[in-house]
Amino acid sequence: MDEQAIQTNRYKFFTVGALGTFMATFDGSIVNVALPTIAEKLSCPVDVVAWVVLAYSLTLIALMLVFGAWTESKGYAFAYRFGYIFFLLGSLTCSLAWDIYALIIGRILQATGTAMFAAIGPGMVSRVFPANERGKGIGMMVMMVAAGFMVGPPVGGLMLGIWSWPSIFLVNLPVGLVGLYLVYRYFSLLPPPKSKREVRFPSAAAISTSLVAGIFALSMLNDHPFNDVRIWGLLLLSAAALLVFFRIESKPEKALIGLEIFRNRQFTTSILAQSTYFIASSGVLVLIPFYLERVKGLEPRQVGLFLIILPVLMFVLSPLAGRLSDRIGYRLLTSAGMLITGLGLVLLGRMDLETTNMYVVLSMTVIGVGVGLFSTPNSSALMGSVEASQQAVTSGILATNRNIGMSVGVGLSTAFYSFLENRNGALADPKLIFIRSYRPVIYFAVALTLVGVVFCLIRGNGENKAVDITPPGV
Repeated sequence: MDEQAIQTNRYKFFTVGALGTFMATFDGSIVNVALPTIAEKLSCPVDVVAWVVLAYSLTLIALMLVFGAWTESKGYAFAYRFGYIFFLLGSLTCSLAWDIYALIIGRILQATGTAMFAAIGPGMVSRVFPANERGKGIGMMVMMVAAGFMVGPPVGGLMLGIWSWPSIFLVNLPVGLVGLYLVYRYFSLLPPPKSKREVRFPSAAAISTSLVAGIFALSMLNDHPFNDVRIWGLLLLSAAALLVFFRIESKPEKALIGLEIFRNRQFTTSILAQSTYFIASSGVLVLIPFYLERVKGLEPRQVGLFLIILPVLMFVLSPLAGRLSDRIGYRLLTSAGMLITGLGLVLLGRMDLETTNMYVVLSMTVIGVGVGLFSTPNSSALMGSVEASQQAVTSGILATNRNIGMSVGVGLSTAFYSFLENRNGALADPKLIFIRSYRPVIYFAVALTLVGVVFCLIRGNGENKAVDITPPGV
């Protein structure tokens, strides 16, 4: 099939990828709603049921980069078949789970399929959309991410009110089957991949071990002191595996990605901007529900109404920002998005015991506008920095970096908050303890957004010449 025919059918390809992207975020958000019910029905403590989420997240982080590289040699048709099959297998296993451990195994299988969706979505869009519409395509994909987050919680609550908890996994089966059918019908139109890149398993194992160990160590900071030998052991394992990864990557004939990519300024600054953005925003937003419940005294269902502001604004603004970035470039939009997010964080930092609900809505709205303006243009800049044949692995890097940023942000912010909460423990009012402990976390996040603005400004405003990142000899 020639390029003109591919672009003519680009919305058919997009539908397949968008369906998988939607189900990935929908499934994640719907499970969070069901965790208390699952813990009760399967008679397991909170720390065990938390592995339903943690095992899923760690699997995603371990596999997305590897799957991005794998897709370069196997092609998008194979990748989406693989993704849908494992997603269906995992959903069926979860719905039939007889105990918490079977459910966790099902979630790992589910995450294996989801990791493929998450790793290759932007790459697939960049492959089938013309360069002058890449921002538009990625914007629509981000819109599907937001749609999954918006729809998951209310649908989950409704289903749990009518049926038992396995129903939240059974709903995935018809949708997954439709997606698999569309893959077989439409993706055969894509030509076979030209790249002969092989997945270098020693390098893949090293980076997966490093990421999983590091993120797991951060997740333990909430329940264990920083000097806990298990945390240090995981951090040392993560550092050692990362050194092994860089040692392997320095040898082109054995590299999974190759270190040459980081010489591309547009690629490197886009990755750094994305990292600072998600570390700053994710760490703060995880504390907002605690403020609304502990300080404002709101019910969980009321808290959900505040939290839905962000995905709604992402849904509305992401495709618009993508189309605009196709016309005016990335620098202005990403810098503005980062600055607006910083402004929203400053507003959140000024909240106190007397803050009104409308002020909270205003603050969340400002952050939502920042998210909508930043995410799509930054992703488009990243995907536009490499040759078409390397967009699958770049897509995997983008998705992995986003999840790392979110995990690091949550881990660092909650650990910093806990440290400050202990120092402020002498205060009599628990609400005042929260405010005093919460504000330094906010201002640290604001400082990170200012660093992110620098990365946005030095990147450039248009598409730098795309570079071939394939390691020599591949």
